[in-house]
Amino acid sequence: MSSYIFETIEHHKENPAKIIVTSIDHSDYHWHYDYELIMVIKGELILSVLAESYVLKAGDIALVNSKEIHGYRYSNVENICLIVQIKNEFFDLKDDKNQSYYFYLNSAKETIKPRISYEHFRKMLARIGIESGEKKQTSNLRIKGIVYMLISDLFDYIPYDIQQYANEAVKFTDSEDILKILQFIENNLVSDNLTEELCKAIGMSEKSLYRFLKSRIDMTLKELIDVTRLNRAIYLLSYTDKDNSTIATECGFCNDNTFYRLFKKRFGMTPLNYKNKNPDNKKPPRIKEVQGYLDFSKAEATKLLKEYIKN
Repeated sequence: MSSYIFETIEHHKENPAKIIVTSIDHSDYHWHYDYELIMVIKGELILSVLAESYVLKAGDIALVNSKEIHGYRYSNVENICLIVQIKNEFFDLKDDKNQSYYFYLNSAKETIKPRISYEHFRKMLARIGIESGEKKQTSNLRIKGIVYMLISDLFDYIPYDIQQYANEAVKFTDSEDILKILQFIENNLVSDNLTEELCKAIGMSEKSLYRFLKSRIDMTLKELIDVTRLNRAIYLLSYTDKDNSTIATECGFCNDNTFYRLFKKRFGMTPLNYKNKNPDNKKPPRIKEVQGYLDFSKAEATKLLKEYIKN
């Protein structure tokens, strides 16, 4: 399973944003240049931004910043989500290619609150979602107008930092290095000498790698490896009939007890409890053409979006 990849988002040339209404099973860690707004309109979804995970419930909104490594995971509660991916070029207020903006918008976290109610953004996103399902000739114009207003309101009402870079090359170094590390871990989960092999592959000493990860993502290498193995275990528990011992081995855990202990610590239940809580006959059907997306009722999604506008 390929994870931590750069995602190329294809936009219609006339639209500043790509709009997706879907039910999500999982999305492995990845990154893209676009800013991504997600609103859960039904159920729950787990958003992971490397070291941190948040349970987004119906009505919650989160913004994933440009080049921010993130992933989504099904939380055993059926969900329908609205995703709006906006080209990063529309956030270049000063035409300075060596700086970027980092917004703090996550209603499930709320350590830094917006200067306007979340309801304001829920209604704007809901309107975008509704218009994306319309076949009127004017729908694209309406979407453009709302997206431009949405970007303006992010700058006016959402706290943000400006990240300045000395040159274009420096701008992408950290993200690319982190992605190389993540990809190597994913591809070598069962290696007995993973730390040594990783340090050799990326040209860092173990101490330098420790300092790099702690300063960039606030995780040690061991924590990062454990999280990657557990995420793989979640997938195997959900969509295979393999027993716990086999899963522990395939994910690189040294023994069953370690797998059990780390799984329970992170997810609050044993691997067996997780598997029984999400039996095969209760799993949403997958859309095979798009890995990670699930089938859902478009009529229900539209109805729910309209309710968010009324509230």
